[in-house]
Amino acid sequence: MKRTCLYCNEELRGRIDKKFCDSQCKSAYHNHTSASTEAYIRGINKQLRANRSALRTACPQGKATVRKEFLIKLGMDFKHLTHSWKSKGGNLYYFCYDYGYTPALESGKILIIQKQDYMKE
Repeated sequence: MKRTCLYCNEELRGRIDKKFCDSQCKSAYHNHTSASTEAYIRGINKQLRANRSALRTACPQGKATVRKEFLIKLGMDFKHLTHSWKSKGGNLYYFCYDYGYTPALESGKILIIQKQDYMKE
């Protein structure tokens, strides 16, 4: 039975369990097969960084209340976050790394906070 390289389809010589003719073909194969997954992950990470940047820009002092539209103009996408935290008072905060937000009591506004030591994930 003729065995061929999974990447370049050249005939393989040597070990019976060999899948690639050399390390270049092995690397190229794995880079090619993971490219779409990696692009997806890079896109999400880019948006998470944009979200953190928007929150940091809107909240330079550690706590602020801003309009939701302002954050959207800064590039915020509310679908992407890193984790959530529930305060003792029952408020749920959504975080992008070290900046969190929750809907404010006033309609259309967002309360932004910076993570503190007492906030455990």
